[in-house]
Amino acid sequence: MHWLVRIYPVDAMSYAGTLAAIVLTIALPFIVAYQVIVDRVMVEPRDGYWHLGMAIRGRTEYVDVRKIRHLAAGWLVKGFFLPIMLVYLVATIGRLEAGAGMLGGGHIAATRWLTDFVAACELAIVCVGYTLTLRLTDSHIRSVNPLLWGWIVTLACYEPFNRVVSGEMLAYSDGVYWFDWLKDQPVLSLAWSIALVLSFVLWLWATAAFGLRWSNLTHRGIITNGPYRFTKHPDYIAKSLFFWLISMPFLSSAGPVEALKNCLLLGLINAIYLLRARAEERHLSADPDYAAYALAMNERGIFKPLATVFPALRFQARPA
Repeated sequence: MHWLVRIYPVDAMSYAGTLAAIVLTIALPFIVAYQVIVDRVMVEPRDGYWHLGMAIRGRTEYVDVRKIRHLAAGWLVKGFFLPIMLVYLVATIGRLEAGAGMLGGGHIAATRWLTDFVAACELAIVCVGYTLTLRLTDSHIRSVNPLLWGWIVTLACYEPFNRVVSGEMLAYSDGVYWFDWLKDQPVLSLAWSIALVLSFVLWLWATAAFGLRWSNLTHRGIITNGPYRFTKHPDYIAKSLFFWLISMPFLSSAGPVEALKNCLLLGLINAIYLLRARAEERHLSADPDYAAYALAMNERGIFKPLATVFPALRFQARPA
């Protein structure tokens, strides 16, 4: 699909394709052995693969189309996002290698390098998570988000769709970033650097808490540890924070009116992530474990005071 519609430049995607071919060659015997072993011990062996096999054999009386649809949706998620994340990871590692000298170039340059380093760590976890969707490790896909609007707001955050959404329609940056504004302010730039790195570390911590279960648009097990002990969406909170810290939209060389416009546009980007959080909650509400966790967070989450002022922020259990 990526090769056909050219979402990315050919040279960028060729790396992902070559890597996949090498890994598949090495892993193929293990994949076959895994399938044989897991099929013998599965609690419910008649999963999507079984029903797809029945459909291929023409045994339509045994086929459950919903399970085949669920299987296809899970592979669509992996097939779309894993190559994207690999491309992001390779590009980030390239920047790290090219800019290794930035670590000795003062705290502003070091912060720019460190944020890329944290992003590379996060992307590595994500790539492993998308790859190892295995029942053997209890990290398989339980369900895929059935909400169309949930898919729309999620895909809006990734290429090629974000080129239109955040790159054109909601372009909140005028090309001047925090290090441009603060390069002559040593104390403020140091404090800003620390805040920026901490926001990236929170993002990495939230991703690491998922371990092998990280994925967009899928339910692969409920996570309640790490930063999820304090709030349901620490990753989106971290992203929203570093968007503001990196771009500083409240400052603009074009004047206060342009700065106000940039702030409003970034607020709309934040609203997209709020909708992503709502879509995930609607999807996961079908799992009693998540509903219990989210209801408990209403009472002990760090944003309980804010939810008291804005009751719409409180979780309400409802089926997806």
